[in-house]
Amino acid sequence: MAEEFADVLAGLPVAEGPWNLADAPEDTAFIDFGVLRVGTVDQLRFRPEYDAGTKTCGAVSVRSGDVQIHQVVAAPRGESRWNVLRPQMTERLRGEGAHVTVEEGHFGPELAVLRGHERPDGTTVAIPMRVQAVDGDRWMLKVTSIGPTVHEAETRDKVNALVSRCAVDRGPAAAVAGSVMTLTPPPGAPRPGGAPTGRA
Repeated sequence: MAEEFADVLAGLPVAEGPWNLADAPEDTAFIDFGVLRVGTVDQLRFRPEYDAGTKTCGAVSVRSGDVQIHQVVAAPRGESRWNVLRPQMTERLRGEGAHVTVEEGHFGPELAVLRGHERPDGTTVAIPMRVQAVDGDRWMLKVTSIGPTVHEAETRDKVNALVSRCAVDRGPAAAVAGSVMTLTPPPGAPRPGGAPTGRA
């Protein structure tokens, strides 16, 4: 039986972020992943996601209604990386047979997706997913949410509330535009190999 996760984002109001870390309110508490800071929410469950080849962390999965905080992507100053990536993703997903529409969300244009998934018994089910992004100062926070209710207003509000509590510490280092920035999981967080899911 699949593990159940508390819906800790229910009723959480939307904040003013995501921010550059230097611009975040001083009293905001974060889970520190280096480049990415995820706003602290009581009992929030998370798991760092590692590249199978390099073993580096490029994303954080947050468990509450199957919300996944995805990659922090490097971007040139003054350029909207999401405006470049969004049509590319739309074309790719449609080429794979997914149904994709572009909708206006809290942070701007989002992709509402129904993606086919073949079960072991040969039947195919449609997996609802939503992709949104926020452009910042030389960074883009890309968010993918997956689950049966991701296209419903209540779940979208929960995702927005979590994203609005994130901050990015981009730093001065040069990075290739479009590259996924490496995250640094906090002490005690799961490491490659299947350690238990962390808890805020």
